[in-house]
Amino acid sequence: MNINQMMQQAQKVQREVEKKIQEFEQKEFEFNYKNGSIIVNMTGSGKITKLVVNQALVDPEDKITMEEMIAEAINQGYESIQEDKNAIQQSAMPKGGLPGMF
Repeated sequence: MNINQMMQQAQKVQREVEKKIQEFEQKEFEFNYKNGSIIVNMTGSGKITKLVVNQALVDPEDKITMEEMIAEAINQGYESIQEDKNAIQQSAMPKGGLPGMF
């Protein structure tokens, strides 16, 4: 394989990955935190589209716990999305690196 073919192949792979990432970022994911205590819907880009807090969590005397749980639910959802996004990016890399590269 000559250098031009390698460059064309690399550009093709890059376009495919960019398309997958773009589609992924538009997709919506739902995260169920602690058996429905909090449900967070986020896009692949990390935008929160919906947040549902179970009424049982609403305690005017303990606002801090609810806030901490909401933050934790959002962070877990975001981390999950980032792992999925990284997996898409890694899937484009050939196993063992690019041929002809050291």
